[in-house]
Amino acid sequence: MEIKKPFLLWGLILATIGSILSGGCGASKPEPVTQKATPTTSPPVATSVEKKPLLADKMGEWKPDGIIADGEYSKMQSFGELEVYSRIDGNKAKLALRAKTNGYVAIGFDPADKMKDADIILGFVKDGKAVVFDMYSIGPTGPHPADEQQGGKNDVTVFGGANKDGMTVIEFERMLLTGDPKDKEIKIGDNKIIWSVGDESNPSTKHVKRGGGILKL
Repeated sequence: MEIKKPFLLWGLILATIGSILSGGCGASKPEPVTQKATPTTSPPVATSVEKKPLLADKMGEWKPDGIIADGEYSKMQSFGELEVYSRIDGNKAKLALRAKTNGYVAIGFDPADKMKDADIILGFVKDGKAVVFDMYSIGPTGPHPADEQQGGKNDVTVFGGANKDGMTVIEFERMLLTGDPKDKEIKIGDNKIIWSVGDESNPSTKHVKRGGGILKL
């Protein structure tokens, strides 16, 4: 007798179902366990925090080498782009001017009107050597020739400096009271100042940053 195809197809389906049911759960193979990779996180990138030199009441040796060492200064003040480190040793003031520049840094004491009559000390590093000028400003916007060109004398003879990673440091000492008519007294206490930062190692070029404030010594 001829078996029609639909009946044959249903027979095969029923036989397959019966085989599965008779085998139970044990007949089926467990699915392989796939372990997902644990996502790894990159360690936090260390950010370099600039270490500021330590200040001290009992100070160590002072070296005008362009390196501000721990315990070398007793005070630090920030004026915009410029940091001023200071100490008083007897009748001398010892200062460090520090700014992010490859040009000059400058400080002026006791200006009368803007720059006029300011006693200016300006320094930079050129070819690895520090250059420092003792200057006096003639007018509110300059010029400020060297003291020696105006009948005075150079009273900043001990100094040093360094430029590293785009940071310039100029260190110098000066008598608090020099007796030079082209110098202002540096006072123990409050000193009215102006300051500037230039991007060239040339004292005649215009500053890119400037300001004023009160320096406490």
